[in-house]
Amino acid sequence: MNSQFSLPVFALALLVVLLLAGCAGGVHATTWTTLTLHDGILYVADLEQVRALDAETGEEIWAFPSPPDLRQYGPFYTVTLLNNELLLVTSYEGAGGLFARPRGVLRALSLNGGRLAWLQPFIAGGEFIAPGAAGDGIFVIGNSDGNVYGLRIDDGTLLWQYPTRSRVWATPLIISDTAYIASLDHHLYALDLQTGALRWQFRAGGAMADCPLLLNDTLYIGSFDHNLYALRPADGTEVWRFTSTNWFWGTPAGGDGRLYAADVDGNVYALDAATGQEIWRSRVQATVRLGPALSRDGKRLLIASENGTLFGLDTADGFILWQQAGQGQLGSMAIGGERVYVTRINAPQRVQAFYVENGRPVWSYPAQQQ
Repeated sequence: MNSQFSLPVFALALLVVLLLAGCAGGVHATTWTTLTLHDGILYVADLEQVRALDAETGEEIWAFPSPPDLRQYGPFYTVTLLNNELLLVTSYEGAGGLFARPRGVLRALSLNGGRLAWLQPFIAGGEFIAPGAAGDGIFVIGNSDGNVYGLRIDDGTLLWQYPTRSRVWATPLIISDTAYIASLDHHLYALDLQTGALRWQFRAGGAMADCPLLLNDTLYIGSFDHNLYALRPADGTEVWRFTSTNWFWGTPAGGDGRLYAADVDGNVYALDAATGQEIWRSRVQATVRLGPALSRDGKRLLIASENGTLFGLDTADGFILWQQAGQGQLGSMAIGGERVYVTRINAPQRVQAFYVENGRPVWSYPAQQQ
């Protein structure tokens, strides 16, 4: 299926699985949960609540709302940290009727205690699938209603919106005065951060569903047309492309002149970032949606799979050093120091920490019963 207006088959299948599967507290997930790490604290969208967890121990510091109130506030899916002061969180609310499309709700919480920081939430016409990004007092986020929104961080006031021709599932990348954001309509858009005006657009042969990576003044982004693209950020000119056997979904990782990417078949590639030439390839026996994560020392590449298994690869040659299986699907992943943190959906342990070096578990939330 190659229509730019159609929901990709693989993506639809994933969302149907999530929709039909029960998860903690009886909440039914329709997309993935995310987390972010700051100053030793993990901020997690955990469906029923947004939680602040001690990154060292996994102990809960605060939760919003307390107690849970799904009728008014949830379920929660994404978190975005802003200015070391605010946490922007998304949830959805039903619009009424069995087949009514849920509306996305965006709220601001204070990092200190999780108190509401905006007088009113911002409401969009569809679900927020991915976190947003901020720059120069403006918060930019895409929505499943096909729009990209630019909001004033101080109070959530809408400054501008840019319509695409399909759902926007990607987090934007903000560099200086430009917001780069991909859409399922096959385009990567470069928008003026202050006004939302289009600066340029790049068209791929398939949908793009994640954030581009900026490395050495080049943008890298994967597409459902099986290609990984290198583009000039000034005008979107293609520098090179690398073709795999299936879709590239997640954001690539990069460092020391190398680019690391995984397609949904579980093929993992190390490429020369300047030329796109393949250095090595490896394979994990799982479907991969998330982009890889690179350890602080550049020696480990972590791959999170849809079947719940986390893999640790040697960046020298792609050898699989360890794998850690778990229940449910992996929703998001973040590396902090010697640890990697993940969220899980449809699993009793919804947040977990592992050592990057060997995959050994550190803690789980909620804590596993002995």
